[in-house]
Amino acid sequence: MRSLRLVAIRLWQMRRVLVLVIPYFLLFGWLFSGDPAGDLRPAELYGIRETPQWQAPDRDHWCGKAANGADLFELSRFAMATSVSVAVVAVSTGIGLALLVTMLFVFDPGENRFAWIERTTRTGVILPGMIVMVILTGGGGGGLLLLILGLALLVALMLCPLLCRWFREGEEGFEILAARVLGLSRREIVLGRVLPSVLRRLPGVFAALVPVAMLAEMSLSFLGFTGERLSVGVMVERGQAYLIEAPWMAIYPGIFATGVVMAFSLLGWRVSAALRTGPLPPVF
Repeated sequence: MRSLRLVAIRLWQMRRVLVLVIPYFLLFGWLFSGDPAGDLRPAELYGIRETPQWQAPDRDHWCGKAANGADLFELSRFAMATSVSVAVVAVSTGIGLALLVTMLFVFDPGENRFAWIERTTRTGVILPGMIVMVILTGGGGGGLLLLILGLALLVALMLCPLLCRWFREGEEGFEILAARVLGLSRREIVLGRVLPSVLRRLPGVFAALVPVAMLAEMSLSFLGFTGERLSVGVMVERGQAYLIEAPWMAIYPGIFATGVVMAFSLLGWRVSAALRTGPLPPVF
């Protein structure tokens, strides 16, 4: 009974976060609940055909049909789900990498233990992140793996100094001073008291950075740096060739992506505020 009471109290304390997390995951589920498009390539949707099967939006097809007759709403949802998957994997990997790099220095008792990380990240923000991504993906020939790796490295580069600051602030509280007086080792203090407070903020970081990574992925796919796969950026770019005959093929995927990114941004901002993550460094 005592354990159940503690769980109930903990859930009540996290009620604001849970109220926001539930629609966040519902949005994830809705995006991935559509019919999978399989290995469908953009050339099959936007290739020039003698008898295109596109169709203007109507009651049955809200966003119209593509050149091959496929429902554009379902294609947009599938493409958006791909963008979300890339963003989730890249941000998760970047957060894990930043935490790993920071933990390599956190047990050093010196005052300047984070100086190397801060100097490295300070020189890494000279170029905007999107310019770095364009150079990286374009020079490497594009591709999904290169895109995820580049996004993860940029996220880690920007998060490392923030994590260093959180660890430094966590060691200055009254509870930490009391723990030192009681004779707890530095390892026990960091792992038992400082690290949990840092980890509680990371879900807010994740929620806030996912829509940013989604925008980066769509921008790079629009520029043609992500390979031959179905993406909202590719759909908008290829659809520009049909603005006269079938304008919905470029307009409606863009509107769909705008609504999804805005929903993720609002939910992520509220989750970050509820967890008191604080202002995040600019990534892109």
